[in-house]
Amino acid sequence: MMNLRLGYFPVFKGGDTVLLEGTSDGIRHLWARIKEFVASSETELPIHSLSAVSTKHPALLFVSRSAPKEGSGFRWLCSPKELNSIEGKLSALVASESGHQYFELAGSPAQLIVSVGEYGEKWWQNHG
Repeated sequence: MMNLRLGYFPVFKGGDTVLLEGTSDGIRHLWARIKEFVASSETELPIHSLSAVSTKHPALLFVSRSAPKEGSGFRWLCSPKELNSIEGKLSALVASESGHQYFELAGSPAQLIVSVGEYGEKWWQNHG
């Protein structure tokens, strides 16, 4: 685990939302894994295997270079073309004690929110 929590919450923050929350250190490690993935020949990186997944609101989240034709779970596109934008947003979170950034999910109306310091242990126990 990398100090990350993951869940899918319908009608949350203005829409259906995949919430990925972590500590600054967890987001830093996430960014390192994303960079490794983009430089590799792997087809996808399962973020849910690096996270504590909500039992009440489970989600499968994959980092992928392209939107798959089939498959379960949500896909966060992370190709070399998107790296600078993703790095800027995740770096801002690492430097912050509290905040969030929005990302699009391929082929899904749901949004991805990556958050630091906004939802603590109690929130996840009650809602996640």
